[in-house]
Amino acid sequence: MALRALIVDDEAPARAELRYQLEAHDDVRIVGEAANAREAMELVRALSYDVLFVDIEMPGERGLDLATGLHGGRVAPPFIVFVTAHDEHALAAYGLAAVDYLLKPVAPERLAATLDRLRFLARRVEESPDDAGEQAAAPLAEAAPPPRFLTGVENGRTVPVPLDRISYLCAADDAVYLWQTDQRRLSVRATLQELERLLPPDRFLRCHRGYIVNLHEVTEIARFFNGTYLLRLRGHPRLQVPVSRARARRVRALFHM
Repeated sequence: MALRALIVDDEAPARAELRYQLEAHDDVRIVGEAANAREAMELVRALSYDVLFVDIEMPGERGLDLATGLHGGRVAPPFIVFVTAHDEHALAAYGLAAVDYLLKPVAPERLAATLDRLRFLARRVEESPDDAGEQAAAPLAEAAPPPRFLTGVENGRTVPVPLDRISYLCAADDAVYLWQTDQRRLSVRATLQELERLLPPDRFLRCHRGYIVNLHEVTEIARFFNGTYLLRLRGHPRLQVPVSRARARRVRALFHM
């Protein structure tokens, strides 16, 4: 089956470049182009698309706003792939169940991997039409692998951090911070709720409203009052991370207590 695509970008050269790359794939049909979110929404209402390739920073409504509107108003919205020069919106994009997040200039092999993922998802929708709305609304959670990095900010610089180097994340002073295993602290442009949805649940646990911990870094589970616990983490000897009563059962299950 052909993937019917709509390209949404305010820059004509960017649309032309992406069209050129997509047309190299026989099963991709470029059904339309839009220069802004409003035009894209009108086209989506008029025609059926399988996937939208959307820039994020555009005049007027951003690509993130377009994706929010699509998922909020349709039972089975088209898949969304963000294509942007800005990496700081990745967490928000995945929170909207984007199939992928491509950075300009897009490498052909990276685009090919995204198309493979889209083909897989499209087949699932075709094979299970009754579940099409649910599958289209949450492709990332169901089919895409979790991210291998998070990005933090230090002195105005964006720093990629592999997941296995994250010790814990915490909310403090109206901000969210990522603590690495070497005790280096970075700020994160995301809420703990967004991070909880993004991170693999078999590795990271939201143990308290203010903390997410890397389970592989837990060195001790100390009983606290009222059936709760305190977690101690490798490399942070002075830290005691609280476990709320609501998450205590999850901790017992994960560690087979």
